This record gives sequence, C-alpha cells and structure tokens, in this order.
Amino acid sequence: MTSSSSQKMGLWTLVTLVTGNLIGSGVFMLPATLAAFGTLCIGGWIVTSIGAILLSFVFAELSSRSPKIGGPHTYVEEAFGKSAGFFIAWGYWVLSWVSNAALVVAAIGYTSSVCGGFSHITTFLMESGLIVIIASLSLAGLQLAGRFEFIITILKLIPLIVIPVIAMFYLDVKNFSPFNGSSLSDLSAVNATALLALWAFIGFETGTVPGTDVENPKKNIPRAILIGTLIAAFVYIIGTIAIMGVVPRAELLHSKAPYADLASILFGGQWGIPVAIVAALCCIGALNGWTIVVGRIAFGAANDGLFPKIFKGTTQKGAPLWGIVISSLCSIPFVALSMSTSLLQQFNFIIDFSLTLCLIVYLACIASYFVILRRENHFTVNKVLIGLFSLLFSIWAIWGASFIMIMWSCIILIAGVPVWLWQQKALKKVSRTMIDISIS
Repeated sequence: MTSSSSQKMGLWTLVTLVTGNLIGSGVFMLPATLAAFGTLCIGGWIVTSIGAILLSFVFAELSSRSPKIGGPHTYVEEAFGKSAGFFIAWGYWVLSWVSNAALVVAAIGYTSSVCGGFSHITTFLMESGLIVIIASLSLAGLQLAGRFEFIITILKLIPLIVIPVIAMFYLDVKNFSPFNGSSLSDLSAVNATALLALWAFIGFETGTVPGTDVENPKKNIPRAILIGTLIAAFVYIIGTIAIMGVVPRAELLHSKAPYADLASILFGGQWGIPVAIVAALCCIGALNGWTIVVGRIAFGAANDGLFPKIFKGTTQKGAPLWGIVISSLCSIPFVALSMSTSLLQQFNFIIDFSLTLCLIVYLACIASYFVILRRENHFTVNKVLIGLFSLLFSIWAIWGASFIMIMWSCIILIAGVPVWLWQQKALKKVSRTMIDISIS
C-alpha cells in the first residue's frame, strides 16, 4: 500500500499526528499527581523530556534510512531477522489497540462529566460508537483522517498553550514550596516523577509507522518526530510550571481538574465543563491518531510476511481495511472491562503493562540502531552518544517498572508464538506451491 500523492501525509499533518498521539488525557491529571513531590517534579519533567528527545533522535535516524510502513518492527527485522521483527510487531500492535481502549474510556468519561453522567449501558454504547466512528474515518482514507487529526490537535493545543502562557504573569513564588514534598531523597523523588512523566511521552515513535504513506518520508518523518516531541515537552513543562505557580499547593494536591482550577483563578467563574470538553478532544484526537497507526502496524507486518495475509487488504482509498477493523474490534472487550468497578482495576493493570511493553519495543529499536550503524559503518561520536544515552535512559525506565509488569509484557510477547508458527506454516505452504509450479 503506497498511497497516491494526493493521499499522502505532509510534514505538518504528520507533526500533528505525533503531537496528538502524545498529548492525551494524562496532561490533565499529571500536574496534580506530581504536585505531591514538590517543585523538583519539574526536574523530573525535564529529565524525561531529554530522554524522550534522545529517543526521538534514534527513531529519526532509523526512519531516515528505512521509511517503511509499520514503523518499529521494520528496523528490528532489518537488524535481527524476521522472528525478532514479528515479536516486536506483535507487541507493538497489541499495546496500540489496548491503548485505544483506554483513550475511548477517558473520552466518554469526560463527556459523561459534562452531560451529568450516563448509565453503564449508555456508556458502553457510546464507547463502542466512538470506536466505530473513528475507525470509519480512517477507512475513508489517510487524507480525511489526517485532516481531522490536524484540526483536533490545533484545537487542543490552543488552550493548553495560551492559558499557561498567560499564567506566567501570575506566578506566586510561595506556591513552589517545598522543593521536595515527599519522604524520598531528592534523587529518588526526581526518579519517581520522571517515571510518572514518561508515560506521557509514549507515542512519539508513531510518526515512523505511516512510512511511505508520507510525502518525502526520509526527510519528513525524522522532522515530524522531533518537532512533535518538542511541542509535547513544551506543553507538559509550561503547563506544570503554570499550575504549580498559580494554584495553591494545598488545593492542587486534592484537585481533580488542575487546568480548570488554573483557569478559574486566572479568569474567575467555573471552567470545569470547558476543560472537560478540551480533555475529551485530546482523547478523541489521540484515538484517531492511534487508529491511523494501529492498522498500518498490522498492514506493514503482513506485507513483510510476519502477519497473516488478511491484514494486506485495503480499501479503495488505500486504507488498511482489516488492520483497522480487526484492531478496533479487539479494543471493544477491553472497553467492557471498565464497565464494572471490580474489573476496572484489571483494566488499569492492562494499561500499565502495555506501557512497559512499549519500553521493551524501544530497547529493541535502540539495539537495531547500533547494529544498522555498525553494518553501514556510519558511526560518529554524536550518533553513538545519542544511542548510548537513549539506551541508558530506557534501561533506567524498565528498571523502574515492577517485575510483575515486565513479566506480563513478556507473556504478551509469548502469546504471539502460535500466530508466528501458524504464519510460518502458511509461508512454507506458499513456498512449496511456488516450487511445484516452477518445476511443472
């Protein structure tokens, strides 16, 4: 599937895809979560931003050499072969549609708060309907889905940037005390806040997935990854500084809507509903972006002989038909988990280990980065240092994850073994058929 020039994504559409996938619901609650650590949480944001930017340089370098549809697995396959490529594609595909389920739940949750609440049945129907609508948008073609992503991302960035910039003129130095509000040492507290902030940066690598569906991919994909990551880092850091500097700490620690509290102090009145609408838009935009991505992960893997050939199917507009349909259907059972209080904990657990799984994908891509550089003899001091610090950052992040999360991430990868064996059997059958035809 290589789209016609009229169906390809331009640089700024791809930038909004990366930015939109990074800025989801987490931006609204993390400032309150991190406030418990005191002012040094800003240091955690900075550390994580630097780590994410270093990782984005790694993916930018990889995509500039091999901009194929599918993203991360293509680099691992090039470096370590088809088996390694399959398991990275499998893990990345699974975590993508699981993450989509979380975005759907958050989007309807914010909508429910605006409308005064929904019943369980209404909530589930709305969540399922949102999945269908966004999937239909992606099936209509990359051009339409890309334009929608561009509009939604701009709409959500305006308040997330404008309000904190205005707040810079109303900062109260007293609100930044204490420096360390936790019982941890300064270094341990920075580590803890950086790990919490890391989840907000999962998704910068999605800019690599459209591959040849992007105009001038060898130049535009690296640029989009870097620009999108920098925009997200700016939004997170300036938002945290603004909220901590304006909203009194005692109030912030118990806040359920930090941006609404910030707007109320700056402009007066009640801002809960407008902020909830923006939060819902953030989730819908991220859902649209990840839906564009998840179908192409499966499509790219099928084209490389890693996934079943059904995923090669496309619409007349060139969209990955079964990649989008099957991925969307997989999200629905996970949405259902959030319906029950007893199941909600399991749902959150699944989200946590899917994020740990993403870190494993990053480690595999960094290893591929070094192998490809060595193979092509393109080692330079800058590239080696970027790769080394990205590796150390990712190892540190994995180290911060619990053993149970790492174990479950490995179980998800192992769950792909039957699919891989079945695919290998299918490929051997095709190979034997081709040999028989050539002999006859």
